[in-house]
Amino acid sequence: MKRKTILFILSVVLSGPAFAQTKGELFNPNTEVTWLGLDFSGAKFIGDRERLGSESDIHHLLDALNELMVKEADKYNVAAALQKKKVEYATDVTTEHNAGLDVLSMISADGKDHVHLKPGDVEEIVSGYDFKGKSGIGLMFNVESFNKLIEEGSFWITFVNMGTKEVLFTERLSAPPSGFGMRNFWAGSVNGVLTKIKKKEFDNWRKKHA
Repeated sequence: MKRKTILFILSVVLSGPAFAQTKGELFNPNTEVTWLGLDFSGAKFIGDRERLGSESDIHHLLDALNELMVKEADKYNVAAALQKKKVEYATDVTTEHNAGLDVLSMISADGKDHVHLKPGDVEEIVSGYDFKGKSGIGLMFNVESFNKLIEEGSFWITFVNMGTKEVLFTERLSAPPSGFGMRNFWAGSVNGVLTKIKKKEFDNWRKKHA
């Protein structure tokens, strides 16, 4: 086989969805993205100590939020937000990572903790992740704070190259919570952020990063 033919075949293979690992490729409709779930490594729960309950209650809340987004994927529609026909799901990546966190240290009464993470902090969090041998682009929401004092959830929307643990880009978005019960209340904030991405932010990111 001639050298040019080999190079052409390699270029086609490497440009396929499974090998998409750069920021620009994210905005190709055919590029696969894996939803990794909600990461709570740098999270703060502000002003709602009584309702958070025990350490086990908080861990249950973190798990329940990730489970809800899988069970009700039509409502928490990550694919639609990213203008994709579908996304892959691998929320076990964040669920297992969250299980090892000191959740009691997340509790705060200080409103200043609402906005406390920087891009460098997100990069450090991602560097400590086990992506279980996955490659391509992954998306996680790094929860910055669930602030009951002002009723707002703050998140870093983070796209990563799972093969290298490189953060392709990360930006902060926030939205108010809604719903009854602790899980649904803060899930409303997640849904609000997904709605923002779908309506405006993804197109803004495309103009900025593609």
